[in-house]
Amino acid sequence: MQSLKRKTYFFISSVIILFLFFAVIFFYNNGSIKNTIIKNTESFFAITSIETLGRERSSKSDISKILKQYQKKSLLSLDLNYIQSELEKVTWIKSVIIRRILPNKLSLTIDEFSPQAIWVRGKDRFVLDKDGNAIERISNDQFQNYFTIKGTQADLNLMKLLEDLENFPEIYNQIDYASFIGRRRWDLHYQGGVRIMLPQDNVIDSLSILETYIKENRLIEKGHKKIDLRVSGKITTDRVNSND
Repeated sequence: MQSLKRKTYFFISSVIILFLFFAVIFFYNNGSIKNTIIKNTESFFAITSIETLGRERSSKSDISKILKQYQKKSLLSLDLNYIQSELEKVTWIKSVIIRRILPNKLSLTIDEFSPQAIWVRGKDRFVLDKDGNAIERISNDQFQNYFTIKGTQADLNLMKLLEDLENFPEIYNQIDYASFIGRRRWDLHYQGGVRIMLPQDNVIDSLSILETYIKENRLIEKGHKKIDLRVSGKITTDRVNSND
């Protein structure tokens, strides 16, 4: 008798469980339970805070316009790659790292371009990073104390020039601007009007000779306005010829 009761209880329990299982499947497929689960999940992970780190020069307004549409959205439903690509279109932004911080925070770490030089091209002026990337067009009163370059393709050759000049700070600090001549070599123009004509190749060797020669012969103090280094191992000035 006891055995029969157990079998009956097991049978009834199984029927109830199966009934509930199929009921859940039915309602889920018809959207009732599914929508409730999705709605509750989205509500729990809804964005209530957006953290922005590293922003200095990029437009706060432009960033806010992009992020505004994601307020109250679920963190789990975001396409982070798309948001990243949109933010990296904002001027000054080089790259962005986006992280979900559960349950409700979206964190952005912004890496901006670093201004290194000004490129004068005709009537236009552009601020460049060290690699020669044009960050944006600027007005005449912006970035006035930055290293200035002129000439066609000067932007493409900026990085190599800066790398060479870093070894000679005394020369670098005296430069008013640098002109890229004939798309192949540089002229350095000192603030006092001195013009230094660099060769196409072996620039570091020529700058080393120049640094020593300026110190030993006080070329700048003596009023020289042109120093020609285009011939390897030789300095020609508007007053002195010397072989080193």
